[in-house]
Amino acid sequence: AHKFVAAAQKLRVLNALRNPSVGLAMTSSQYDEVTAAGIVARLVAMKRPALASSICTYVALENSIQAFARASRAAAFVSSSTPENTKLSDSQMAEVVIAMLTKEDAGSTTSDTTRNKRPSSQHTALLNRGAYAAVALAANKAGRPGVSSLLLMLETSVKEKVPALIEIGAFADAAAVAVSVWDADLLFLTLTSFEKACLQSSSDANQGRIKFIDMIIHKFTPEAMNLLQSYYRSSNNSMASPGSTIDNETTLMNLLISSQKFIEAGSHKAISSFSKDKKKNRHERIPIIKEASRVFGLGKESVFQKVATDEYCELLVDQDRLRAQYNSPLVAPESSSVTYTILSILKHAASCESPNAVKKLYQDADRLAKKYRVPEKRLWYLKVRGLSESQQWSSLRVLADSRAKSPIGFKPFAFAAIRGKQAIGEIMRYVERVTDPDERFDLFCEAKLWKRALDEANKLRDTSKIIHVRSLCNSSEIQGICDGLISQLS
Repeated sequence: AHKFVAAAQKLRVLNALRNPSVGLAMTSSQYDEVTAAGIVARLVAMKRPALASSICTYVALENSIQAFARASRAAAFVSSSTPENTKLSDSQMAEVVIAMLTKEDAGSTTSDTTRNKRPSSQHTALLNRGAYAAVALAANKAGRPGVSSLLLMLETSVKEKVPALIEIGAFADAAAVAVSVWDADLLFLTLTSFEKACLQSSSDANQGRIKFIDMIIHKFTPEAMNLLQSYYRSSNNSMASPGSTIDNETTLMNLLISSQKFIEAGSHKAISSFSKDKKKNRHERIPIIKEASRVFGLGKESVFQKVATDEYCELLVDQDRLRAQYNSPLVAPESSSVTYTILSILKHAASCESPNAVKKLYQDADRLAKKYRVPEKRLWYLKVRGLSESQQWSSLRVLADSRAKSPIGFKPFAFAAIRGKQAIGEIMRYVERVTDPDERFDLFCEAKLWKRALDEANKLRDTSKIIHVRSLCNSSEIQGICDGLISQLS
């Protein structure tokens, strides 16, 4: 019985194909070789989707093949139903298409087996994944954008829905769909397609880029803008869009400024001055930094950044002047901070033989510190460090004996002398001027003057300090003295 039913079905299909309106005559052997699925594909290619859909239902092909045939039939129906030859509204047209995609024709003849294999309502959405997008594209080409929008609302396949939205020009909606599923690839595809469309829509590439940026800021999601910024930061000028006279760095700046992100825009511009190609020529960096300052000045919340950028620009000019004045790149290394520049000036004085040149360098250091408002304590620390590291011990003594009271005390002077391996007399010159007993004890321990350290610990009657000295010192004599002091204090 089953063979009889199958033979009858094959015969009816072959007769339908042999109909002169179709013209696809074939033998039973040919039918077996091509298979029913192949017949459906050929009928769709021949623009006979209605017959293909009927055969799918009649012979109970797989649900995916039936969905493909129904989608082809609906697309053909929409394409032939232009506004000139139909009176259906967009919603009515969409309802007809939905009916085609979700159920068979009421008048079609189906067997009990076919009815049992019909997809349930909960599986309808899965079976029609991509079908709504395909029909929507056909509706858009037929001049029915309203129908296209209604059908795309029902599409559940994001990978089909986003390209379809791009095709009909709904770029913002495509970006929103891509963001909803956190698909960066689809979002980037949307952005690049929209940029290309904007550039092609205008005869002036710059105007097209302005339109693109304005739409990204006001119509697209924040995630789209963030992804675009990341792309422009990571790409170089060679990756700029074809036909555009603006590189990606300029586009990123325009994007940030248009969205009023002045701090981010100014920071990006300032950082770009430190790139490898700009770093080789310091004269090219100053205009870039000035441009960064101008960008910072566009916003009220970026006043601090503007002041800092202006001061850094002035520092670059001062560094160039110092290098030219003393004919040495070491007096003010490139890209160095105010602190390190002052330190370099003080160290450079050690290489000068003329007292007048040394005095002039010290004055330049003080002048630079005053101009850039370096705190007094930091300046004194810099002087102690610079003079000690460059072995200018006589200048360090002059600094310690100056009329101005040391705002940092004399502990840094003593530490500098100790680390510079100076004589005990030179070290004691500064230690004796330290008033805090605890600090004096630490200095004596640093200088390994154990007996003097024990004297300080004994004055403080601090057993822990005596034990500390005993643990550091390897001399049996000193360790014996420590034991005696500990026994006296206990």
